[in-house]
Amino acid sequence: MSAFSRLWHRAPAWRFCLYMILPFTVLTLIFPPAYLIRLIPRLTALSSSIHNRLGMHDAPAKGEGGGDGNGEDGVITMMPITDRLTKAIPFAGRILPLPECTWHPVMNIINGPHGEVLENVLIRVEGHVVTGMIGAEGSTQPVPETAITSIDSSCHDDRNYMSRVLTAHPPSMECWFTTAPASINRTAIIANRLREEGFILPPVLLKAGWSYSTPAGDHNVNVETVTIFLNPVNTDSTKMLRTPDYWAKDTLGQQPAASDFVKRTNTWMAGWAQVLHDGFNSDMLASSDEQRASLAHDPAASLPGRGSPLD
Repeated sequence: MSAFSRLWHRAPAWRFCLYMILPFTVLTLIFPPAYLIRLIPRLTALSSSIHNRLGMHDAPAKGEGGGDGNGEDGVITMMPITDRLTKAIPFAGRILPLPECTWHPVMNIINGPHGEVLENVLIRVEGHVVTGMIGAEGSTQPVPETAITSIDSSCHDDRNYMSRVLTAHPPSMECWFTTAPASINRTAIIANRLREEGFILPPVLLKAGWSYSTPAGDHNVNVETVTIFLNPVNTDSTKMLRTPDYWAKDTLGQQPAASDFVKRTNTWMAGWAQVLHDGFNSDMLASSDEQRASLAHDPAASLPGRGSPLD
């Protein structure tokens, strides 16, 4: 009798543990924990595929609607908001660079008929006030070209402060923009979560966005969009400009403090778009640490803060 056979017969607890490896592995694939999804983003697509095959169609609670108006929110997972994220995080099998300071995860959303699109929402806080918010959406596996026909529409809006189309050869496309205060995707569920945690959304958030798609063969593409909201009303010079009317493109010249903030946002976004591009291609060595640190300094990060209560 071999040593393995003797151990098999004499160690029932060990034998039971071996039996349990398979069912626990299966359960992990069906219901991957949030920390494992962050480490291996492609688990979201695998888990969703298993759910579809098993006829499991998890839906968010009624009332947790998004700002897109399509009523299709996907599977929402609340994240531990006390987690501290800096510089960059793994996202959808790529790298998502983060602007300056510490960011905190709010939620993950799995979208698409087969869970092929992952969305992360993160916030940055000073005192108890939100100074920044990021909504990143990326494909974890190629999606049809027809699914992104309007991906660059925000870059062609006349209300934008500034926009630049960097590549316009479909299915390859890349552009960025900055614009006046706009609605936040999934405003209600985000606001409720932040209110529960004791945080305050400012009355005005300026919006900047970057979109990128690359061919993936067979009329498919890999795609990512990053939307960044910045708090412009947390300083003495802008604290009175707390309604969207002060930030309208047509009247911006009448408000020097608002105009200055917008100009600095435009300049920052022009550089940050290249950092996002490098992250999409997992090529963070394309720029030096000093360059990335300088480009990460967005206008809202320069606001004098009191630190985050989550620190």
